[in-house]
Amino acid sequence: MLWIVPPNINSLGLFWYYVIIGATYQLFYTVVNLPYIAMTPELTQDYDERTQLNSFRFAFSIGGSILALILAKVFFSSITNHQQQYILLAATCSIITILSLYCCIWGTRDSILAFEAKRSQFEGVKSTHIAEHLATSLSNRPFLFVIGIYLFSWLAVQVTASMIPYYAVECIKLRESDVPAVLICVQGSALLMLFIWSYIAQRIGKKFVYFLGILLWIIAQVSLFFLQPHQVILMYMIALISGCGVSVAYLVPWSMVPDVIELDELKTGHRREGIFYGFMIVLQKLSLALSLFFVGIILESSGFQGRLQDQTTLILQPESTIFAIRLAISTVPTICLIISLFLTYFYPITKEMHAEILLKLRQNNHSGQDL
Repeated sequence: MLWIVPPNINSLGLFWYYVIIGATYQLFYTVVNLPYIAMTPELTQDYDERTQLNSFRFAFSIGGSILALILAKVFFSSITNHQQQYILLAATCSIITILSLYCCIWGTRDSILAFEAKRSQFEGVKSTHIAEHLATSLSNRPFLFVIGIYLFSWLAVQVTASMIPYYAVECIKLRESDVPAVLICVQGSALLMLFIWSYIAQRIGKKFVYFLGILLWIIAQVSLFFLQPHQVILMYMIALISGCGVSVAYLVPWSMVPDVIELDELKTGHRREGIFYGFMIVLQKLSLALSLFFVGIILESSGFQGRLQDQTTLILQPESTIFAIRLAISTVPTICLIISLFLTYFYPITKEMHAEILLKLRQNNHSGQDL
């Protein structure tokens, strides 16, 4: 329904239609995604294996994005009707998504049930007050660093993703049909680098990997400001470098969350996967909303000239718009990434500290079992 445009309806009706459908979609996306990502600390307690586990999770996430872009190019090149293009694309992606989710459910069901049965032997009665859970989670200092790292890195991702179509068309003078190829280039590079960063992280640690990846990404973002029209090859090279940084924004913050959960368990005696991952999903949605709002404000204030759906004439954008697009896609993500680097530097949980946390948890569990 997101891709169906109701006929014979005014702008206000369209607005409320998409508000309702968009909110419903996001609601059920959260219902599915929250327990899905909260399974990470339950599938393994190994510090390095969690990074590897997240590399596989995001490899299929990015792979799904690439597949959707490829399917879009196939449908758009073979079908002329715009409405049919998007409906068929949405239906195909929906079928793939649902089958994948049920494969995940049945593939992990036994492991998760075994983990929950074992954990229930040691945990006491949990408080049902959501305010208490929230307050305790926010008092977890390492988690506050993870929140900041993820928010600012994901803001950089979302602002870049939102600006790429405008930047590619208006600044580099690519055709609109070439934009998916640029996105595939970024996502493809990120997909490959997930496994490379995961391998490196096992040897030098998550924090150092994050620094390496983000520094590469900052170089790529700054380069976009100076790129000139028709420098297509350079743009694709920069897209490849950007993908190297995007992959650590996917990988590292999510790999930190399970470690934070176990620190909380050591301090409180309870596991709160849902609360911690719920915060992460809220930040994910917040960064998306802020980036779209920011992009809209930038384009409107700079005098961007939109084009109607049935209008084929090329519109020349004013120089103020071109400069604003260059500034937005380079400066804003760079500032966000620098802040995330600063927060990562002070993130306290190391591999050695995590091993000590697990040891103390096992000792506590054995003591409880003896009692």
